[in-house]
Amino acid sequence: MKLQFIQPRQELKPYITKIWLFENNSGFINHGTLIAPNARAKIIIPYKSELTTTDNKKTDICKEGDIYFIGLRDVPVTLGTPKDITGSIGVELTTHGAYRFMNIPMHQLTNNLFSFSDLYGKDSKDLYQKITDTEDPKLKINIIQEFLIKQLSNDRRNNLVVNYSVNLISSLHGLTTINELEKKTGYSKRYLDLLFKNHLGISPKTLATIYRFQHFYKHFSTEEINSDDLYYDQSHLIKEFRRYTGYSPKQYSKFNNDFGKHF
Repeated sequence: MKLQFIQPRQELKPYITKIWLFENNSGFINHGTLIAPNARAKIIIPYKSELTTTDNKKTDICKEGDIYFIGLRDVPVTLGTPKDITGSIGVELTTHGAYRFMNIPMHQLTNNLFSFSDLYGKDSKDLYQKITDTEDPKLKINIIQEFLIKQLSNDRRNNLVVNYSVNLISSLHGLTTINELEKKTGYSKRYLDLLFKNHLGISPKTLATIYRFQHFYKHFSTEEINSDDLYYDQSHLIKEFRRYTGYSPKQYSKFNNDFGKHF
């Protein structure tokens, strides 16, 4: 198995958290592929074999040779592949970076994936051709970055209120209320909900619960964090943990999902 993380180009660092390159001769088998929500949209390029994403409602297929944009999720998803040679590239965008590359309201992408051809139309044709004609996966990564930089240069969508709010919620690990956010920004809950819906795809409250969960999830099975600092009681923790993984903490502890945590 080969899992390599690659630094994004300097121009894209404010908008991309990580780029990964994954190759294996037997897909995701025996590696644990449960992906919990982390409030970050992703771009997926399966260049060897296909990928599937399955949540509690549906299974979507990412076909080999296509390029996909996956919006923010507030439900867990399981990645799958055929039991065969697999190769894929992933680009994880920052919470408030994804909307800078889109010309549609982000709530249309929430818990869903779309082919680049649906989102970028004829602009995606040249991108497909370049990536298909290139054998080296690292050169494919350079090509997708060039495309994103071009989209960014044409962008006029930058909302300072959204950026500030996301940074504030993140810095507090989700431990803030909407009332506090109203006071800090000077805007009403209704207006903030609308901004988040259009620029992120989820509400400020949902973003806060995801950040709080992720803060606990990263340290799960260690003693580095006290759940009492994040949750009212154990029932509150179990309910939220089940919401974002599909399992109770006790159930989750029985299987190895270290590989899935990378994504």
